[in-house]
Amino acid sequence: MVTMGAGLLLYFTVKPSHKLEATIGKLEPISPKSLSLLAGRGFRQFSLFWTRLFQNGFLRYYVIVIMGFLVVLTGYNTITETKFVIPDKAFADITIYEVVTLVIMIVSTGYAVFTSSRLVAVAALGVLGYAISLVFVFYSAPDLAMTQFSIDTLTVILFVLVLYRLPKYLKLSDLRSRIRDMILALIFGALITTLALEVLSEPIHRETSEFYAENAYVLAKGKNVVNVILVDFRGIDTMVEITVLVIAAIGVFGLLKLRLKKNEVN
Repeated sequence: MVTMGAGLLLYFTVKPSHKLEATIGKLEPISPKSLSLLAGRGFRQFSLFWTRLFQNGFLRYYVIVIMGFLVVLTGYNTITETKFVIPDKAFADITIYEVVTLVIMIVSTGYAVFTSSRLVAVAALGVLGYAISLVFVFYSAPDLAMTQFSIDTLTVILFVLVLYRLPKYLKLSDLRSRIRDMILALIFGALITTLALEVLSEPIHRETSEFYAENAYVLAKGKNVVNVILVDFRGIDTMVEITVLVIAAIGVFGLLKLRLKKNEVN
């Protein structure tokens, strides 16, 4: 009704003329049509900028964006709200085996980061994985240790086989980029460490562990609580994990057996 009323009012009160048409033409830049087209062009330019910046096809930039976003999102709150305290007694309980394992992890990490050989990097990562397996053993998690040991061994073997089909090790980033990546990695590692210590300082609620301990044999007829949790209480999750590993192994096996003709290489 408002539209029809305004239209009738303009029809009877405003007489068409060239002068009026020229005056209205000056308002064309702020007309709804012009504003809509301008907004569309601006959105297109922003989309192109955003795509070039974040969706540029380089995995390293994707990782940088994800890690940077997490650091900004949780970093300030974690630093200002941190409540954990590391008691002196905790350092007194560290054994020589844990110290040696920590040294091995640090040395292997250094080799993996600074070596110029893919084979040495893969071997160093394998040593790091085995050291993590020892940490699981120290803290009474033999099932995790066996899983880590098996997966790490399989991964190292597959990587060594794939290395023969890769070009020589190349430095695709300059010193400035590597320093940037190092700083971001250190900040992200410190953030994860802080979050882990914060979680450990929270009060422990034993309702869940008591439930599994009380019902492992009653409901699943198993005396090993950990095995019962993996196979029965969360069997679907374990099955999906195994399925993912099998798919990955089949994919790697298919790549190793792939034989391309000369005209298909490119």
